Amino acid sequence: MTDGSPGIEVRWLRWEDAGEAMLELRRRVFVEEQHFGDDVVESPRDPGGVHLGAFVDGTLAATIAGYLYEPGAPELAAYGLPQIDGLTVQFSKRMELAAHRGHGITEVIGAGLFRYVYESLRPARIFIALRGVHRQLERHYARLFDFVRHAEVGEGEGSTIVMKVEGEAGLRALYLKTRAAAESALRRCPVTVPSLVRFLADNGRDELFPRAQLAAENLYVAPLSVADELPRLAAQNRLLLAEQRPRLAATEFPSAPASVLDVGTGTGVYLALIAGEPALAGRRVKGLEPSPQLLAYARFAYPKLAFAQGSAYQTGEPDAAHDVITANFVFIHLRNPDLALLELRRVLRPGGLLYVVDVNDTTYTGPEVIGQMIAAHHRHHEGDRTILASLPRRAAEFGFEPVQRFRTTVRNTGGVEPSFGVDEVRLGRMGMWGMLSFMGQREEIESAYQAAQEHYLSTECEISLDIETHVFRRSGG
Repeated sequence: MTDGSPGIEVRWLRWEDAGEAMLELRRRVFVEEQHFGDDVVESPRDPGGVHLGAFVDGTLAATIAGYLYEPGAPELAAYGLPQIDGLTVQFSKRMELAAHRGHGITEVIGAGLFRYVYESLRPARIFIALRGVHRQLERHYARLFDFVRHAEVGEGEGSTIVMKVEGEAGLRALYLKTRAAAESALRRCPVTVPSLVRFLADNGRDELFPRAQLAAENLYVAPLSVADELPRLAAQNRLLLAEQRPRLAATEFPSAPASVLDVGTGTGVYLALIAGEPALAGRRVKGLEPSPQLLAYARFAYPKLAFAQGSAYQTGEPDAAHDVITANFVFIHLRNPDLALLELRRVLRPGGLLYVVDVNDTTYTGPEVIGQMIAAHHRHHEGDRTILASLPRRAAEFGFEPVQRFRTTVRNTGGVEPSFGVDEVRLGRMGMWGMLSFMGQREEIESAYQAAQEHYLSTECEISLDIETHVFRRSGG
């Protein structure tokens, strides 16, 4: 798959299909060029590993491997690593042909493997082992990614430096750094890294996904005060309904009594509102929410509606159980949107609709200081408020065909009450700032938030952001 870099294609590789090509590449780079012994060419972990490769004009030019160790794996002792609960992943065998160095290819596949393994497998520990000429990379990994030296195994020039990152805080920091590195590398070498989730699922390895662990996390609720959020959510829901009315009316939903599942339903306010809209009247509606606090509120406030606990990763719903799935301001809070797409495809009937509404931070216009706050939030938030820019491509990998796409620009040039035009909403200045004020609850960007807020309140600056609606149809089969 290429996207602006003719001749370069990045793929996840099955060892049984591409093993010989990978071994040949390793011999050329490690043995012939870097003068390692033949023992570094092959690993007993290769068949069960996760391999990412880059092809240039159809020839394998670069690869990297991720080796997976379950708790109790005896090989870890050879690296001086103690047993821990959870998956350990070793990143190894990163290389490229000399003719293609300097173009950012290994940066793309290296950062891509780090990022997607973390998102999809949630390891408890990541380590690297540096031998020979690669020992000089110790400072690089320590400076850029906070790897720490764990041990030096062996003696003299043949020794191996073992570096690791483990623990929730360390791995989260590593993830954010590698996500930023991946985004930077893709700007330099703009290719598409396909979905690891799709690859593993297609090859019968979806038991690797820690669905229960992912379902237990809530990136939206975790850093926030739910009590403080309720007023903002109520205001946002009313605004969203007014913005969505023409979008709902323009969408051909399956006729009643079709089943509608609202994923990430929150307080249930918005589900109650849209359930009464003509476009969805008569459909059976159900709200799904991972947060016990928000779920309790929804059940108390709307006892006549059906609600259940579940997440976009683990809905708890039967296969092909629903005709429509709605996800409003959900995808921006997902660490792994691909795993969500896999699950939502499972519970959606063939021909059913996936209806996604979210903000897209890549559409921001306004003063740089406020843009810097938004960028700082992106660097520290495990979710992705730019996800809509890549959602059509991601959805296509999971068998979702685009049906409609709407864009509404929200501006801060309105009065006390919101005003609505064609593809436009105008809010008052404080109403618009309320859409961004939740960012101030993250301690990591406190200074950036304060600078942005001071500028906003002391000037008459204009800002805007787009709310986008993406409607997809699940393909048959």
